[in-house]
Formats: sequence, structure tokens, C-alpha cells
Amino acid sequence: MRQLTELDIYILKQEFPQLSLTEDPDIERYFEFRSLNRQAEALGLYNTKLIHRYPDSKMRVQLMTYYRKRDYRFHILLTDSLVQLADRTVVQVKKVIIFFAETIAPLKRAKVYTIIKVCEKVINAISPNRFAAISFTEKYTRYAEKLKYHAADMRQAADIIRMYITDTLSSVREYREEQDRKNAQEKTRRALHKEKASVVDFSKIVFTKEQVASITIPSSIIRIEDKVLAYTMKYWNRYADGAFENILLLYSRKYGTNHYAIFHAVKVGRVRNWKDEELLHAVLANVAQGYYYSISGDLYLQRAWKQLKLNLDPSSPPSQVKGLPVPAVKKAKAAKRSKKQTEKAVVQKTNKAEKEPVSTRKKKETKKNVQVNSVSVSGAAMPSAKKVLQKNTATAPESRKSTKPVSTASVPESGKTAQEQIVAEKASASVQIYPINEPKGLPASIAETVKKVTGKSYGIYRDLFFKEVRSAIRTILQHSTVQKLSFFGSEQNNAENIIYQFLETNYDNPYQQWQGSKEQADVFEQGFRIDSLEPIIRLWAKENL
Repeated sequence: MRQLTELDIYILKQEFPQLSLTEDPDIERYFEFRSLNRQAEALGLYNTKLIHRYPDSKMRVQLMTYYRKRDYRFHILLTDSLVQLADRTVVQVKKVIIFFAETIAPLKRAKVYTIIKVCEKVINAISPNRFAAISFTEKYTRYAEKLKYHAADMRQAADIIRMYITDTLSSVREYREEQDRKNAQEKTRRALHKEKASVVDFSKIVFTKEQVASITIPSSIIRIEDKVLAYTMKYWNRYADGAFENILLLYSRKYGTNHYAIFHAVKVGRVRNWKDEELLHAVLANVAQGYYYSISGDLYLQRAWKQLKLNLDPSSPPSQVKGLPVPAVKKAKAAKRSKKQTEKAVVQKTNKAEKEPVSTRKKKETKKNVQVNSVSVSGAAMPSAKKVLQKNTATAPESRKSTKPVSTASVPESGKTAQEQIVAEKASASVQIYPINEPKGLPASIAETVKKVTGKSYGIYRDLFFKEVRSAIRTILQHSTVQKLSFFGSEQNNAENIIYQFLETNYDNPYQQWQGSKEQADVFEQGFRIDSLEPIIRLWAKENL
């Protein structure tokens, strides 16, 4: 049986200050709890302390048996267990010393980044209190000296930790001082740069009467539709004037008005070749500053704009106003000419054409064809499919009644009608997907609308519809903006969710009415004008069926 040495006693007293070398008070407390029938406390003491102090279960049971029987062999067995505890403790101490000797001691003080990285990691592992690491390393330095085990390396590691924490390590101190100096210089530089930065004081900007008159409209205009028309007329031909735009922006910033937003709506509409009604609704959204819709007001707005547009200066480049439809001008009725006058005019025209050179006639014909093609492609002069069908229906009975042979003079007109029909059919096919105003009809459920578009029962396409319809909603929304959207905003996502929820809620509701619903108003507040849900369903059918 080995006895405890002075080194064993020293280490046990350092690691276990309350440990007794002749008895174990925890074993005595354990049996007291048992006698008082406090089984939970006895079990807790046994699991937390006794098992860790005496890991050998056979020795632990025998030791507690000797104590309960008051056997003299208890002290002998207790001494043996303490010797084993001291041996285990010395092994753990040596492992810690080896770690410091191999990790901290070899650090070169010139390598500042390595010292900071390693020391911070070790200090955080020892204790949240940084200064507790100093006493910890000093304790293990004393252990190394007592054990005569890597004492010099442990002393060096303890010195590095102490100097790092107390900021007396020269290289680290110089590094930190340099960093503080750089941070102070950067802070000073930023402060100077901030002072030198130009700040526009809008209160000092003065506008002339002419500038204010070119920006604002008369205060006597009260009706919202009249304001929309006045602003549109005022900004129509100045959308490409950069100097005017800057003045208008400064005016809006100084007085906190929405004049620049209105101007921007007109500018975007003209640059992107919006239709007149799209541009007017974009201006209306900025003038009203919220949801506003009136059927009578909308009709008044459209009719008044057609009349006012005739007075606009057509000096803007054709490429910039290509998408804006030109209002139709009523042609005066041609005076009836006599048969002789007609024949005379035809003969003069024929003679004049024969006298012209061949090259000149070819150039004129080519130029005429180009003009006809450009007019047929332009959205402003293109007739709708409905008007073409009505025209063909009206002329059909007349052609049946007529028994006279077709003259050569009627051939160009029939060719023009066929060309208009082809262009109108193409236009109607594209307009069916992205209309702004749909004709109002009887309310029908979403299911009936899908059935009308696909010709199939709605139940067949229900799952596919709700799986793929979001793509169609996003596409229609992109073509229905009425105001400028922020780059990182969520307006389109919000509008998409509102429409999807309406479709899902009312898909089987035969009395659903999107026009005038709260959901339509919510979508308009997000910056989109959706007058009908049928274009969404048609686009979905086109992309997925």
C-alpha cells in the first residue's frame, strides 16, 4: 500500500481545498440522508460527488460498506483511494502543462497576428474573465516547478499570457497603438469629408415667376380630372427637357409637392410609348395620391383628352410619340363631282404619270408602299377587329345585290380592306392578353371563365391553374403599372398575393365581381391597374395549354 507523498498532498489540497485525508464527510452525509429517508438528496450526492471521487465502483462500494460497519479497514481503503485520486490529478495537470508548453511558449513575439489569435482563443477557453487566466497560468507554473516538468516553458507561456492581458507585450502594444492611431486618422478624415460635403439648402433657392408658372397650374382648377388634364398638357412637350426637370425637382423638394412625380409619370409614359389611357391613369394616381376611380370621371377624362390633344404642338420626334394614338379627325364630306369632272381628273392624272420618267415613278411607288406599311403597323391608325368585322358585315349584302362587274378602281380599296383585316386580327390576338379595359358583362366564377377560355371542364385544370397562374399574374402586372415603383420595394409581390388570394377564394363563386372590389382597390394602391382578371386566365392558358 503506497502512502501519500508531500507532492500528492500539495496537489490534492490545491485542487480539492475541502478534502480531508482521514475521513470523507460526503460519505457521512450520504448515510445521514438515507437514515432520514431523504432518498433524492442522498442519490444526488452519490451521483455528483462520490462517483467522480471514487470512479472504481468495486472500491467505492467496499469503502462505503466499511464506513457503515465502522470497520478499521475504512481508513486503509480511503488512503488508497486518495492516492489514486492524486495520480489522476497529476496526469491531468501534466496534460495542461504540455498544452501551454507546445502552444503558447513557442510563439514569436514579432508575429503579432499569431499571438493575438492564439492568446484570444486560450483566454476565452479558460474563463470569461480575462484576468482569471493570469492566476490560472501561474497556478500551473507552480505545478510545473513542483513536478519539475517543463517548468521553463510553462513560465514563458504564463508570461506571454500575462503581458498580453495587461497590454505590456511590446509588439502587441505597438500594433494596437498603431491601429488606434489609424482609426483616429480615419475618423478625422471622415469628419473633414463630411464637413466639406456639399449640402443643398432648398430654402435659399429662389424661383422666378416664369419658372413657377411653367411648373404649376392655376389654383382655380379644382376637379381632379381637370388637374390631370392640365398637368398632362403642361408637361407633354417638355418631357425631354433636362433643365426643366431639374428645376421641377428642386421646386418639389423645396415645397414638398408632388409635381416631380407627376412629371415623371408623363415622362415615363412618353418614353415607353404608353397608350393615352395608361399615361392619364399614371398621372391620376399621383394627382389623387391614393385610390380614386370614377366611371363618369374616367369617361370625361378620355373624351376631354381627345379634344385637348388636337391643340398640342406636334413638334416632338415621331419615334418618341409612336405609341400614342392620334385622335381621329372627322373628314369633311367630299362634294359630289359630276361624271365628266371625274373622267377629266383621271385622264389628267394618267397623262401626268405617263410623262414622268420610269425611275421617278418607281421611287414614288416605293415611298408610297413604305408609308402604307408604316401606317398599317402603327397602333394609332390601326382599326380594331370589331370595327373591321362590322364593316365586312355591312358590305356583304351590298356585294351580293350588285351584279355589275368590279372596276379596276375598286381593287386598291379591297386590297386595303384585306390588309386592315390581317393587321386587325393580329392586333386583336395580342390585345386579348394585355387589355387595360375589358367590356363589362355578367359576373361569372373563375371556373366558368377558365372553362370559356379552355373549352374544358374547370376541374381538369384546377390544380394546374393554381400551380402556374402566379407567372401569368406577374406578367400582367408588369404591363399594368400606373406609377413608378421602388427598385427594392414589395409592391408587385403584394399585388400578386392579393390577386392570387382573390382567385383562390372566388374560383367557384358565380357572383364574384373583381371590378369595384376591395382587392382591386388594394392592387391599385400598390401601383397597378387591373380592370379584369380574364387577361390573366388567357395568358395562363396560352403558356400552359
